[in-house]
Amino acid sequence: MGDELTALERINIVLDGGIPDRVPSLCLGSDFKFMDLFMRSPYALTEEDLDFFDKADMSPRFLHTQYLLAKFSPTSIYPNGLDAKVDLCWEIVDGIQLKKGEDPDTLVTANGQIFKFIVNDEGTPAYWYTGPALNSKEKIKECWEHPEDFKVDKNRFKVLSKNRKKMKKFDIVVAQGFGGPFENCILGIGLSTFAKLARKEPEILKKHLDFMWENYQKKNMEYLLRTKPDIVMIRNDIGHNDGLQLPLKQWQEFFKPILKHYVNTVHDAGVNFILHCCGAIKELFPDFIDLGIDGVESLQPTINNLEIYREKYPEIALLGTIDDTGLLVNGTPEEVRHDVQNKIKRLGKNGGYIPGPTNWLLDQKPENVVALYKAIRDFGAYDQ
Repeated sequence: MGDELTALERINIVLDGGIPDRVPSLCLGSDFKFMDLFMRSPYALTEEDLDFFDKADMSPRFLHTQYLLAKFSPTSIYPNGLDAKVDLCWEIVDGIQLKKGEDPDTLVTANGQIFKFIVNDEGTPAYWYTGPALNSKEKIKECWEHPEDFKVDKNRFKVLSKNRKKMKKFDIVVAQGFGGPFENCILGIGLSTFAKLARKEPEILKKHLDFMWENYQKKNMEYLLRTKPDIVMIRNDIGHNDGLQLPLKQWQEFFKPILKHYVNTVHDAGVNFILHCCGAIKELFPDFIDLGIDGVESLQPTINNLEIYREKYPEIALLGTIDDTGLLVNGTPEEVRHDVQNKIKRLGKNGGYIPGPTNWLLDQKPENVVALYKAIRDFGAYDQ
């Protein structure tokens, strides 16, 4: 199927409620584990690929994996491509460098998230969130006393426009963003501290959220928008497999007002806004409509009624939806193709749908991932 539009034109048409030439595709990025599996597969990057991408000044760095995304290109874009297509990927940035944590091999973000680097028995590195550093009222208040710790470095954003230009050569759009208000708060202070303060001292939570917005997230957004991003995608995992991580009223009281700042700021810059939000999140869709969010990404099909979302909330584009923990891990390429065809038919009625794995590529079968992106091109016409 020939392409009449660029990937950016295609994606914005979908997010704006229109119907483009074909269904665009999504790949957030890849973990080291999937890269290891991919490089052991028949689709592995060749020496010729590595040389070509290196000369194109591309980066294979963790979670953005420019080499991998470009390898999926149709041969009309890259002669050695897999003749599939990724239209949209994601890059996360933070304007403040991580600091060394108290425990060995740990790093801490400005808002209190503790991360640990590990290397598994196979030699594959990993980077995991391990807990909150601001896990008491006293530590939260101490954080407010040091606004100088939230000095955002504009130089950390300079790479964003360069990465967009690099991927544009392969007609791939890089959505760019950072953590949303829920993650910035909860991952920094912990759910138990949040629950205690929400019940007994809600004014402390509100002050902390306002402090984080004014001193941290707002500055991140300002520097991000100065780079003139094509799409902004914000990470805000509010759900888990059985529902929301907090009562709906608490989400509406504490976090919705701050997320409104995000959405309004992005829209004022003339850019579409996508929210990455894992879990079973049906309760949030009316608020997403109220906030003016253009698209919601992840949407695990085993815990979300996607057809109801499509029917009740046509204003919001659905992104992701392809089961990355069951189908892409344990299924066959034929089953993947059937699922993609079925979802495009059911969820792509009159547009509003961008399929892809629901999260980062991790332990999925490479042959299933290749089948996914080939199928999106093969069956990529919206029903009208």
